[in-house]
Amino acid sequence: MKKKRIIMMLAFIVVVFTGCAKNADPKDVATAFINNVIYDRDKEAGENYFYQLDAPSQEDLTQDFSELFGLSKEQAKELVTIYQERLEKETSFSVKVKNSKAKKQEVEVTVTGLDQTAFDQVIDQKTDEELVQWLKNKGYDMIGKLDDIDKISDEKQLNGILKELDALKDEDLNQIQFEALKKTFKELKASKESKTIHLELEPDKKEQKYWVIIDEEKRFNELLDAFQG
Repeated sequence: MKKKRIIMMLAFIVVVFTGCAKNADPKDVATAFINNVIYDRDKEAGENYFYQLDAPSQEDLTQDFSELFGLSKEQAKELVTIYQERLEKETSFSVKVKNSKAKKQEVEVTVTGLDQTAFDQVIDQKTDEELVQWLKNKGYDMIGKLDDIDKISDEKQLNGILKELDALKDEDLNQIQFEALKKTFKELKASKESKTIHLELEPDKKEQKYWVIIDEEKRFNELLDAFQG
């Protein structure tokens, strides 16, 4: 199975906030931005600092997972929940204010994201394990791993296994893949390497008591790439 990198290039929804962020600390503003667009949390701070903030919805994320992995909406929603839990538990970030140029503020964000370097291998392994379990549920307890099929000398038994594999239905394959994906996602750990992203902030030109992230969509994609690994 080729690596299906979790790229959440989502359609954006516009959220209009009310509040006040006059004289806000740029570090707090950047932190609120990341918490809102990556972790889907800290909404109150987002309302205080941003008049208009582009943030991905959970519905969009579910749709993205559904299309990416060929899952039902219910399956995709469950996988999104697991993914968000791994983000919360395994990833982290720090913010450092770098430069102030007139009204613009530059901050440096150091991100420790998820490690997906072995995603292909793990999903393949988990898929094989789920297929073996499926065969065991059919009564073939002698199968410990798929390679064991090649070692079976009993022709009747071998033909029975091959017949079962040939008769696999699409819904069976879908469930096998879904279970493998869930187990793979649950094992995602933090990367040993961090990435650095630079953000520039400035007062909103229309609503100057609020802030905007310069090139917000581009910076969001850079952050997303860093967090997802």
